[in-house]
Amino acid sequence: MQIEMAWRDERVNVFALCCVSVGVAVDPLLFVCKKRPIGHAGPFLLDACKGHAGFELSGIGMQYQAAVSQARFPLRYVAEVDCYLHIPVAYEVFTGLCAEEWFGLWRPSAPMAYFDGLHEGYLAVLRVSSLPEEVPDALLRRGRAGANFYYALEHPVTVAKVRPVFTKRQFNRRKQELTEYLSSHGWLLGEEKPGVSLELDAGGLFDGLEQTKTPRQSRHRARKKDSG
Repeated sequence: MQIEMAWRDERVNVFALCCVSVGVAVDPLLFVCKKRPIGHAGPFLLDACKGHAGFELSGIGMQYQAAVSQARFPLRYVAEVDCYLHIPVAYEVFTGLCAEEWFGLWRPSAPMAYFDGLHEGYLAVLRVSSLPEEVPDALLRRGRAGANFYYALEHPVTVAKVRPVFTKRQFNRRKQELTEYLSSHGWLLGEEKPGVSLELDAGGLFDGLEQTKTPRQSRHRARKKDSG
């Protein structure tokens, strides 16, 4: 696998996507919110934002943020975009996702604030894997100075083997449960595969704010399905 890009997101999102243990039990994330698809599927080296979240966290989200703010995020996780789930931007959508704990780190107000002014948005479903060793921090420094949420590394990194956080079976089961949940409520407007363009997105990660917000999965659902 050759890694050329990094993907920067909220600190709580990145820790939960990678299932990094920090002493507070949360369900692993499957996706993050994006205003539009980008023309690159990855793999992206995951990079955790510094500081506190820019949107309203839930009670467990605040506990998790307190824990991750004291923890070091290892630069050894990569994400590949499996697909973008096209959804309406409506309070009931995010209230439902929060109630089912797909979005359990955040209050429904968080995605509503992130998508402010938009009628439709996307859930970027990510496949996450770990690398055998960390990528040097120096490869990210120049890209971090820009406004884009994804950016080029100083030079590509090639690794022979990665270890998926979830098996293919577990991942497909989680994705199917999410799409069925959205479809059953009439909230799935479509599914889009990522493009192949390497051109950077014109819009930044923060769009005038300090950070992003995220989703997560049903607590007992995640335990049931991810155990097999």
